[in-house]
Amino acid sequence: MGLRSHLELLRRHVAALVVSLVVFPSLALGLSLLATPTYTSTAELFVSLENSTTASDLAQGANYTQDQMASYATLVTTPAVLQPVVDELGLTESARALGRRVTATAPNDTVVLQISATDPAPAAAARIAQAVSEQLVEVMADVAPTDSDGRATVRVTQVTPAAVPLYPSSPNTLRNVAVGVLLGLAVGVLYAVARENLDTRVRDVGRLESLTDAPLLGSIAAAPASRSGLVPVADEPRGTHAEMFRQLATNVEFLRVGGGSTTLLVTSALPGEGKSTVAVNLALALAEVGHRVVLVDADLRRPTVADRLGLEGAAGLSTVLLGRAGLADVQQEWGAHGMHVLTSGAVPPNPVQLLSSARMAELLAELGAHHDVVVIDAAPVLPVTDALVLSRAVSGVVVVADSSSVRRAQLAETLESLVRVDARLFGVVLNKLPARSQLASHGYGYGALPEPSRWRRSVDRIRRRRRRPAAPRTPAVQRPSVPAGRAAEAPGAATETVRPGGAARLLDRPRT
Repeated sequence: MGLRSHLELLRRHVAALVVSLVVFPSLALGLSLLATPTYTSTAELFVSLENSTTASDLAQGANYTQDQMASYATLVTTPAVLQPVVDELGLTESARALGRRVTATAPNDTVVLQISATDPAPAAAARIAQAVSEQLVEVMADVAPTDSDGRATVRVTQVTPAAVPLYPSSPNTLRNVAVGVLLGLAVGVLYAVARENLDTRVRDVGRLESLTDAPLLGSIAAAPASRSGLVPVADEPRGTHAEMFRQLATNVEFLRVGGGSTTLLVTSALPGEGKSTVAVNLALALAEVGHRVVLVDADLRRPTVADRLGLEGAAGLSTVLLGRAGLADVQQEWGAHGMHVLTSGAVPPNPVQLLSSARMAELLAELGAHHDVVVIDAAPVLPVTDALVLSRAVSGVVVVADSSSVRRAQLAETLESLVRVDARLFGVVLNKLPARSQLASHGYGYGALPEPSRWRRSVDRIRRRRRRPAAPRTPAVQRPSVPAGRAAEAPGAATETVRPGGAARLLDRPRT
């Protein structure tokens, strides 16, 4: 995956990323505000060796002291140091509990020992740090090795006394919020990656291309819930959805090689993917450009074309296949472009037998003889075999894939089933793409016309009332092209056509 793919992944899950970036920093800020502030005071001790006079003695003493600094730091948290501090300051806690609030560190390559104490009260933190450092000086004088004269060889000097801190050392609100931002970003990205890898739906063209080499015939955006019952090509001809179906129709036209009749079977993997919507609007878009189109509802299990178009659905395809009526008796015309519709008719108990019968093949041939394009809305492939039976009798199959619901395994199984029956796959239509999807957002400004406001309609009505019928045209009269006073002097002068009114009066004026 390239940078663009990663950015597209984050864009698809931007809501989760934003939530994560809000929740974790807010949680860090809340915990920081609720936490009890603690203060830290630090005292520094300098450790050196006694009786070092020469340069070599000093160097050896420094190396020895540096090696022993870790041991001195450990000595700070022992009861030998802390218990006298507890007794001196009158603390209610034990030496072990005090040790959890006292730390000793020795920076690398130094002989300086830093003793820090924390407490909710800044003055108490300073008292504890100072008392611990003073007690350490006494303990080290007792435990340090002595020379031949009985004097301690290690000397500890306090170089920085513990001071009362002015600002709390914990919590560090700014640092905690920054950590919350980083943690929120990490969690958001991990969620997006995990969701993308666990989501097996056919979300985009990249996933579709990983399943099949069949071309992408069209990309249809998801329609708003308020427009779910509309037929975009007819009800909103200038809308974005109508343009998408027209683009699909244009791509389908390129598949009609030789100019003969083409029979298209529109199906899907599962119910509810929008195959009927695609079939209806595709047929209308093809009829708009002058093709003789017939739409056949061959979904004899759950037909929807009749209800969607408001047509009579009791008699149709099943009626003709059973020999109870002729094709001309049940074929209906719909729309302003002469599209014919053959509804499903009554739902039969044996759809597969009817669709695989010789009469069905004869009916498709009859429809193809009188139409340029036959669009067939068939049942889904995975639940039943109706579409597989019909696929062998048509020019090609168009598979509609709902990008928001169908799984890659389901679509792959559908395409493999069509290949096994030697069906010719024209391509796939990605349906119900997110409105913000790059594929579904291409446009050229042909949005639906907005409904005029109330004041605009009032202005239009007033303008219509003010209009008056145009005056009848007055027959032209022939007037001389010279002034009337000189007409006798130029009997053969040319004449010009003028109309009564101002122009004639200007001609009658005497010259000045």
